[in-house]
Amino acid sequence: MAQAKINAKANEGRFCRSSSMADRSSRLLESLDQLELRVEALREAATAIEQEREILLEMIHSVQNSQDMRQISDGEREELNLTANRLMGRTLTVEVSVETIRNPQQQESLKHATRIIDEVLFEN
Repeated sequence: MAQAKINAKANEGRFCRSSSMADRSSRLLESLDQLELRVEALREAATAIEQEREILLEMIHSVQNSQDMRQISDGEREELNLTANRLMGRTLTVEVSVETIRNPQQQESLKHATRIIDEVLFEN
């Protein structure tokens, strides 16, 4: 305690970070670094789920429109279509969204790039 008073008097008028303050700051920064890794993992997992959803929808649609569906009896086709429609409906209830935060300059650049791509696609 006496040492703390001596240090306080020696540092009067100046800001001096105590070691415990520096340790706390370091621990907080380490926690935030770990959280950042987890956020990135979450974003990657969500993106993978978005892609899986799209693949499933395409596969269900493909089964519904397959040549094999045309070559089975009406009763079997109706039963399979009911199952495919049920799966389609359940898949459509899954909604995942990963947004990218952009500043105004980035948003403008994205709009510009999208216009250029659209022009190239629609010219051909």
